Amino acid sequence: MGSKLAAQLVSAGHEAHWVPEGRSEASKARADEAGLIGTPFAEAVRAADAVLCSCAPQGAVDIARQVGREGFTGLYVEANPLSPASLDAARSAVPEATFVDAGVVGPPPIGGPSPTHLMLSGTAAAEVAALWAGTAVTPMVVGAEPGAASAAKSSYALYNKGKAALAVLAFQLAEKHGVTEALVAQQTRADGGSLKDPALPEQLRGVAWRWGPEFDELAETLDAAGLDGDAARALRQVWSGLS
Repeated sequence: MGSKLAAQLVSAGHEAHWVPEGRSEASKARADEAGLIGTPFAEAVRAADAVLCSCAPQGAVDIARQVGREGFTGLYVEANPLSPASLDAARSAVPEATFVDAGVVGPPPIGGPSPTHLMLSGTAAAEVAALWAGTAVTPMVVGAEPGAASAAKSSYALYNKGKAALAVLAFQLAEKHGVTEALVAQQTRADGGSLKDPALPEQLRGVAWRWGPEFDELAETLDAAGLDGDAARALRQVWSGLS
């Protein structure tokens, strides 16, 4: 997702840098395709007007701390699915920066039929939205204070990925009893869209390593709102089983 968001910035005429140190060949290929400029971390941060952090949630706070140690004073766009506590930790880690909370909903932005919404909140949300003007990313300013964008992203992720977790469990149960075909036959029902492909559990194995920690953050987000965080913790076990 990060390389695709950055590619849209390049298409809008912005110069986008990334840090290749420690990254895989696949990541380097995606960066080259996106037109990103490989730059050492400290140099990239010092020269940047804006830093976009889009990664697996378990790495978000550490990246913010690394950026903060460089004394960054520009726009810091935190685009990861974080709980209020994790978001506060990230914000505190970049005290000199202008902090903008963000959340991506939808597929990677490539101009397809399903829109990619970039939820934004904070005093400089409109300024960040303008960076993607005219691109395949659709910015949505959802609040004046950090936290609103993460809440919007978390709400949709809980529904969308929670539904996927339930479908995985349903396929696993059906397979145990040899009735997978009977389950797939229910895909024609209005509420059966997730039951089309019995290979879904295997397909989602590759994202379970990052969806699991995302459900940890969702559980804490629900707790903070006075809601049932244990529901997300239970679904988290589906991703633990696929990892």
